[in-house]
This record gives sequence, structure tokens and C-alpha cells, in this order.
Amino acid sequence: MKKFLKKYQLIIIGSFPERELPADSQPLSTGIRRVASWLLAIFLVISCFSCAINPVTQKRELMLLSRADEMALGQQTDAEVTSTYGIYPDSTLNQYIAGVGKKLAAVSHQPDLEFKFQVLDSPVVNAFAVPGGYVYLTRGILAYLNDEAELAGVMGHEIGHVTARHSAQLYSKAQMAQIGLAVGAAFSRTFQKFAGLAEAGLTIMFLSFSREHERQADDLGVLYASKAGYDGSQMSSLFITLQKLNPQSGKDGLPSWLSTHPDPPDRIEAIKRAAADWKSQNPGVKLAINRDGYLNRLDGLVFGEDPRQGYVKDSVFYHPQLTFQFPVPADWKVNNTASRVLLIAPKEDAAMVLAFAQGKTPDEAAQAFATRNKVNLLSSDSLTVNGFLTRRLQFTLQTEEANLTGLAHFVQKDDRVLMFLGYTESAKFNNYAQNFSGSLGGFKPLADPARINVNPEKIKIIKVARTDSLGNILKGYGYDESRQKQLAIMNGLELTDRVQAGTILKTISK
Repeated sequence: MKKFLKKYQLIIIGSFPERELPADSQPLSTGIRRVASWLLAIFLVISCFSCAINPVTQKRELMLLSRADEMALGQQTDAEVTSTYGIYPDSTLNQYIAGVGKKLAAVSHQPDLEFKFQVLDSPVVNAFAVPGGYVYLTRGILAYLNDEAELAGVMGHEIGHVTARHSAQLYSKAQMAQIGLAVGAAFSRTFQKFAGLAEAGLTIMFLSFSREHERQADDLGVLYASKAGYDGSQMSSLFITLQKLNPQSGKDGLPSWLSTHPDPPDRIEAIKRAAADWKSQNPGVKLAINRDGYLNRLDGLVFGEDPRQGYVKDSVFYHPQLTFQFPVPADWKVNNTASRVLLIAPKEDAAMVLAFAQGKTPDEAAQAFATRNKVNLLSSDSLTVNGFLTRRLQFTLQTEEANLTGLAHFVQKDDRVLMFLGYTESAKFNNYAQNFSGSLGGFKPLADPARINVNPEKIKIIKVARTDSLGNILKGYGYDESRQKQLAIMNGLELTDRVQAGTILKTISK
């Protein structure tokens, strides 16, 4: 799967990078001297970077990324994260999250680092950070938090990953595991094209922290939240919720919290102990929770998948906002993000992708694609597909791993050009040719009001009118048993818990 997606990514974003060819054959002694020089240089580089001081522990540690490298990696990853998953379009909510984050950053171990906080438009329950101070929370995780102190603890946890340089450590270890790339780092002028920061991108998001990292980030989350004036013990509520929820990765490909944040033993009790220790060392300090203030800011938050951004119904993908549709082959997995729609075959040996192309016309876009990827064109013709002016290409492409064959349509959609591409290994192309031509040829306008006028579910904040059990209260709003259980988890309660009149709760409505 990873190898196949790697091929997919390279086809979409550019040509395969070319490595420098070695010089003509040299005498053996020259080659030995060169290898010795390489090894010496690697030793010096490693020795230099191993002197890096961790801002949190003040200990020396192996680090192949300088602070400048971290900033460059963060900027690149931020551009890819925001373009792929999209920023949640609520400036007031984003400003609120950024305000809480800045209070935490100011009391962190790197107060001089310019942190950036954003809400991603994804239903996946996760929060994560990348080097350089970029911190993200999904709207999915915001829906399951229940007060500002809990939010602060989660954000402090992610700030802790940055200040303790956890992602940079993982990246350094990954590079050290590839000694060939380490040699390239020291000497090849094209290193960054095939092994360095220029291709790290979104992969930094999928690195899984160690339990030691998680424990340290928990401690830092409690510390930063407490120093910023919040009750640090509230962060434990998230992990109670996660135990009940067991969230999975989303249809947009974003990993869930549990897939990138392994759960250390006795985590909940450890957080509570750390918070209690801080309180005992700082008697008399007032610590805020701010439950109602946080919950009121969630009123109207989109919950779950947003069908306006695309959905599958009866083996057809519909995009209400961009008003197009196309058939989806049976059992193919659909991965839909803000920047593209990816379809993966059941055996994970073929893919189709729909994305905006470079170029003002289908011919320009097709030419740019063929030139950028250095493809071998088998055929190229202009046609009209369901009313859309289209340039159709069939091509082959030799990669480092396999010879690929693909079919591409470049479609004029209003003032933009969409690229709809299907490809697989050349030996398997005939097996998938009908799937490719069916989906690509089935791309057509969406005009059905019933498919266009769809709305997502949203969080609605209510105030309880009478004292009763949560189950009875929710039953009174017409929620079935399944939705009652879901809402109990969202509110951090049990259905048998007694809720006082005047309490505000999260509910879900259209």
C-alpha cells in the first residue's frame, strides 16, 4: 500500500527525482580514500548534531535537524497539511483556539518560538504538531472535549512534543536507519530532492511517538496548562473518552489519535498525580476550567463527515459544491480530502485520483503533466465527455519500482481543469482498464437537487430544563439508544448520571 501510494504521489506532484550518477571509474585507492572521507564526514556531522541540547531536558541528544531545518520542515508540512485537509472555515473558532494556544506557548520551554494553531476541517479525533511550532486540532477532537482546561491540556501536550523535539528525534532516527541516505546527506548536491526535507512532507504526521515521548508530553501538557492558569487534571478526561470511543482513522486518510499517540500505562492516574503535585507546589493559585464558555463556542460546529465536500451513495461519488459526479467501482476505497479524491482498488494494486490540474485548458494541463512526469505517450486525443471538453491520454511511465500504465482525462470544469487519472502496473492494466474507463468516462455534471442539497450534522448546545438522568433527558429529545450512547461519550458522562437543571449539553442536529 505505502509503495503504491508513493508511486501515486510522485505521478501527481512531479517527476521522479534524478540521483547524481557516480563519476567515471577511479583507482581503487582513490575509491577507498573517498569512502574514508565520507565516513569521517559522517562521523563529524553526527558528532556535531549530537551536541544539540534539548530545551526541555537540557541534555545532549542525537539530532540531525538544526533549528533552521525544523522551521523549514514545519513550513513545508504546514502547507501540505492545510491544502490536503483544509482549515475549518470559522475564523472566530480559529481565533479562540489560537488565543488559548498562545497563552500556553508563552509559558512553555520555547516561549520565543512563534507557534501557529489551526483547526482542521476533519471529523477524525486527533491533535498533532510538527516541528517549527505548528499545532493542529481537528474539529473532530473539539467535539469530544468538554471544557477549556481539557482543551488547554491537549494543546499543551502537543506543544510539549514540539518543545521536547520529539518529531525531530524520530525524523533523525529514521534518517540514521538509512546509512546510504546519510552518505548522500553529506555529499550529494541532489540529496534534498530524494531524501531530505523537500520530500518529508506529510510523512512527519504519521510517525508514531514512543510511550516515553507520550509520558513526557503528558507531563508537559499538565505543566503548561497549570502555568497558564488551567486545571491540568482535566486533560485526563480526554483519555477516558478515547478509551470509550476507540477512534479510527478517517476516510480522508488522517490518522486518529491512537494510531500516532501510543497509550502509556496508568496514563490517567499519572496525569492526575502530576496536576496534584503542581497544585501542592503552588498553593493558592486559582485554576480555571471554563466548561460553559468552551461548550458555547461549539454551537453549530460541523460534526462527522461533511457531505457538501463529497460523499458516496449507491456506488456513485457526488460533490455538491463542485457539482460533479462519477461512478465508483465496487469495493474500491474512497479517500476524499480538500485537495483530491483518491480511489484504491480492493487489492491495493491500482488507483484513481481526481484533482485540479496545472494549466488553463485541457491541452495545457495534459502537456504539463506529460512533460513534468516524462511519460511515454501511447495515445492522445481530444473529445467531449458528457458535455465536458476533455483531453485523453494513455501513457506508460518507468519508475524505480515498476513500469506503470495509466489513463488520464483532463476535463474543463468552468474556469479550472480537473485531472482524472487511473493507473496500475503495466502487466495489470488490462485487468483494470474497464474500471478506469468506466469511472473516468462517467464523470458528468451533478444537477439533481436531492444530491446537491445535503447538509452535515452539527453540534447544538442545549440547556437542561429539569433535573433528570442523562438518558431520560436525551430520550426526551427523540434520540435513539445508539445516539444516546454517542452523546453520553461526547459529554463525558454516563447515561445514568444525574444532570442538574440549567446544565448545558452537546447534542447533534441537522
